[in-house]
Amino acid sequence: MKPTSSTGVLGDFYLPGDALAAAARVRAAGWTHFDMLTPFPVHGMEDAMGQGRSWIPWVTAGLALFGVAFAQLLQNYVMVWDWPMNFGGKPHAAWPSFVPITFELMVLCAAIGSAIVAIVAGKRQAVPPPPLVRTGATVDRFVLWISATDPKWQAAEVQAFVRSLGADDVRLVDAKGGADA
Repeated sequence: MKPTSSTGVLGDFYLPGDALAAAARVRAAGWTHFDMLTPFPVHGMEDAMGQGRSWIPWVTAGLALFGVAFAQLLQNYVMVWDWPMNFGGKPHAAWPSFVPITFELMVLCAAIGSAIVAIVAGKRQAVPPPPLVRTGATVDRFVLWISATDPKWQAAEVQAFVRSLGADDVRLVDAKGGADA
């Protein structure tokens, strides 16, 4: 029987250092479809799990530059070419007066564009999340999740491996959220 995407093994850790070491050992053992659920950010967890730096800041910077360029082009077009007006003898292309709108459009493009890109990029998850089971990960536990979609998946082997990491309460969870002890 082929496991579903919501099938996997959960293992609990109670100290952040143990969770960090377990994540590094899982990665070193060649598992690719795993995640660590933590009640707070653990410094170094991304490196231990082998995750690279996010590309979202580069997208945000590009969208901010687009906002600056669009605001400057729009204001110069309107105030210099399309409808030039004389405001107190100032030149038509008075860039200091364009700064507030440029800043606002930069922030608007970067914020909304980054949110849309993050939502679209977040739709393609490499690791399926665990089913809805009570893990305690939001309170006081660090929970290791190894998904059944991993190419190395063998249920008994995964459970034994997670136990060898020193995890407490290692359990196989099926797609319906039921746990087998």
